[in-house]
Amino acid sequence: MISLEALINNLDEVVCLFNCEGRLAFINKVGEEFFGRNFKEIRNRPLDALFSGSDDIEMLFQKTLSEGRLYNCKEMEIDIGRVANVDIHLAPFYSIDSLDGAILCIRENLSLTEREDYQFDHLLYLLGSLAHEIKNPLSGIKGAAQILKTAPDNTEAGECVSLILKEADRLNAVLQGYLTMTRLPRFHQLNVHEVIEHALRVMDPAVRECAVAVEKSYDPSLPYISGDEGKLLQVFINLIKNALEAIEPARGDRILSISTRPSNEYVLIYDSAGPVKSKKRTKKRRWVVVNFQDSGVGLSRDEIGRIFLPLYTKKEKGSGLGLALSKKIIKDHGGIIKVKSSIGEGSIFSVYLPLPATSA
Repeated sequence: MISLEALINNLDEVVCLFNCEGRLAFINKVGEEFFGRNFKEIRNRPLDALFSGSDDIEMLFQKTLSEGRLYNCKEMEIDIGRVANVDIHLAPFYSIDSLDGAILCIRENLSLTEREDYQFDHLLYLLGSLAHEIKNPLSGIKGAAQILKTAPDNTEAGECVSLILKEADRLNAVLQGYLTMTRLPRFHQLNVHEVIEHALRVMDPAVRECAVAVEKSYDPSLPYISGDEGKLLQVFINLIKNALEAIEPARGDRILSISTRPSNEYVLIYDSAGPVKSKKRTKKRRWVVVNFQDSGVGLSRDEIGRIFLPLYTKKEKGSGLGLALSKKIIKDHGGIIKVKSSIGEGSIFSVYLPLPATSA
């Protein structure tokens, strides 16, 4: 029979048990790797000895003990001798009828660092500048071609002019796409389910061609959110397209599941200088979560750490901008995008978008 400890040691996230005094009573194997120390070295260590400047974790730990409830925090930066961006989950630990401490679960986010975010923003700025520089002479070329087309009849010249106009329009559409990348969202109230349905209508021919069954599970109680419909549509289309490409033709269970739900999370308030130093550094925020789950080939841990990097792609004709751009769009909406995957078990891309404060 498998022991509970063996089961916990096979989990792919850090699991720590702290007693009521905030001292480490247990840690699994992934936790030892995360901290770079074995259990014997850190047993009975207090929270502040494991996490440098751990005010936020200590505050949530005390609230977990005093209120006897679960707490989550996403995208938290912690210092464990290196800076790690993590999601944490704290839950009270009961032994029979008494509260004996709290369980801390940690999952490290292998996504863009601040430096990589800056590099991508800079890349978008360069693309926008380049598009503007090309767009101006392109308009001149198109105008000249239109004048030529009205000149005395010449069949061969007319065909050449028509080709110039056609290619100028095509190039203009490409450049307009790059210009759209650099535009910040224009917010208005929208129904997230209507945006998802719009994306599915756009992708319906591809869904049919791939013979993929789409399963939908929407929460009808979700209120309207503030967002840019065009940019969110761009994200959802990209995630559906990626899901279809991940599902192998020979696979039997060819399924794309799309679901929505509300989620209560604790978030840290950040400014350009880092975490805000104030008496109230955390607040509760409600999110709408849109999940895109596919039955595809899945991603390795290394790929999960790279897929949001600009220009990273393993597709033969991929640009490497789709997911990086999607992450930026969701970030511009005040949200986050996360992925959970393993080889052979498909992937779940989760888009978190903030709900209005009045819905909290």
